[in-house]
Amino acid sequence: MSQRHLSKLCIQAEKKLAQLGQKRDDSSLKVQLNQQQNQALANMILTYRGAKEGSNVLLWQNSASMAQVLEPMRVKLAQKEVFLQQEQLRIERLWRNQLGRQQGLKWLEKQTNIQEKERVARSEQAIVDDMAGFYYKHKR
Repeated sequence: MSQRHLSKLCIQAEKKLAQLGQKRDDSSLKVQLNQQQNQALANMILTYRGAKEGSNVLLWQNSASMAQVLEPMRVKLAQKEVFLQQEQLRIERLWRNQLGRQQGLKWLEKQTNIQEKERVARSEQAIVDDMAGFYYKHKR
C-alpha cells in the first residue's frame, strides 16, 4: 500500500470518526431531552392525581381526566426512550469501531514512515560505503 493511499485512508477515517462523534453527541442529547420530557410528564401526572379540589367534584374530575390523558403520552415517551437508548448504543459501537480503525491506520502510517526512513538511511549508508571503498582503492 502506497504512502499516499495510506494517508488518504487516515484522513477518511478521521472524517468518519468526527461524523460519528457528532452523531454520538446528538444521540446523547436526544436521550437526555426525552428523559427530561418524561420526567416532566410524570410530575404533571402526579400533580393532577394528587389534586384535592375540596368539595368541587368538577375540578376533581377535570384533574383525573387530565392525568388519564397524560398517561398514554408518558408511555409513548418511555417507548421512545428505549428506542433512543438502543440507537445511542448502536452509534457508540460504530464510533468505537471507527476509533479502533482510525488508530490502527495511524499506527500503520507511522510504522510505514519509520520503515521508509530506515530504508533510505540504509541506501544512503550503502552509497557512502561504496564511495569510501572507491576512494580507498584509488588512494593506494
